[in-house]
Amino acid sequence: MFAPRRILAAVPATDLGLLIARRAGQLAEAFDAELRLVSCIYDPYVAGERFPDSPDLAAAREALVEERRKALETLANDCVSTGVQYSVDAVWAYPVYEGLLAAAAEFGTDLVVAGTFHHSLAQRFGLTNTDWQLIRQVEMPLLLVRSDGFAGYHTVLATVDPMHSHDKPAELDDRLLEAAKAVAAPWSGRVHILHCYLTGEYLPLAAPGAAVPAMFYTRESPADAHRDAVQKLADHHGIAADQMHLESGDARRLIVDRAESLGANLVVTGAVSRSRLRHLLIGSTAEAVLDGLTCDVLIIKPNAGK
Repeated sequence: MFAPRRILAAVPATDLGLLIARRAGQLAEAFDAELRLVSCIYDPYVAGERFPDSPDLAAAREALVEERRKALETLANDCVSTGVQYSVDAVWAYPVYEGLLAAAAEFGTDLVVAGTFHHSLAQRFGLTNTDWQLIRQVEMPLLLVRSDGFAGYHTVLATVDPMHSHDKPAELDDRLLEAAKAVAAPWSGRVHILHCYLTGEYLPLAAPGAAVPAMFYTRESPADAHRDAVQKLADHHGIAADQMHLESGDARRLIVDRAESLGANLVVTGAVSRSRLRHLLIGSTAEAVLDGLTCDVLIIKPNAGK
């Protein structure tokens, strides 16, 4: 059951931080959850990297952390409803994601709210950004805030894989849909299911010399089997037929297209291992679609929340 009780917001000292704090505050109010706003501070000029460390540098580090803590207090006063129990914390940490992971563990977090922006191809595959590291490292549900002008999660799209073709545990689909329904509920939102699958006719992702699994050589359409599996999942979760979508092709493109056509406020997806398709795909679907989406994204891993 997706019901966050302790929400940690990773708040950078940028305009994106305001958006993250607002969204985290709205979710904390909707779920009656405790909220903590956290910022990680680092400056190489006072870290002792470029100059010998000294009491003056240590004092400068403490001053930077305290300045950021006060800024978080001001931000919380502006963004968080008076009915929400909250706290703030600023920590000196490098790399930033390690500081956030430590803060999440210390707080007993069951939902992390962070932000992201468009990344270049080099940035994505170089893993130089905190948000990409959070996708890989955070085990609890991770909400990545993308959209402004928030008025609630009225249309939620959950991406599922009931055939478990990407080595995904069967229970993850249930957890994705439970989370999607729970997040939509405060705004009486509608939950849609999207399942994308590849057929033998679709091999645009194979690199020269890549090992192609035998299942891709067949030209028999697996559509009926996939449709039956999605229907069973939809029936179990009370999802209406007009909210069930089955697509053949590249999930990285189709998820973005379907989210746009539905006007989705949130996409709920899983981040899983990819042993079967590791020779064909670079990066998980969750990472690959992120740059194309303009709405928020909730990422859930198989062991998140256990």
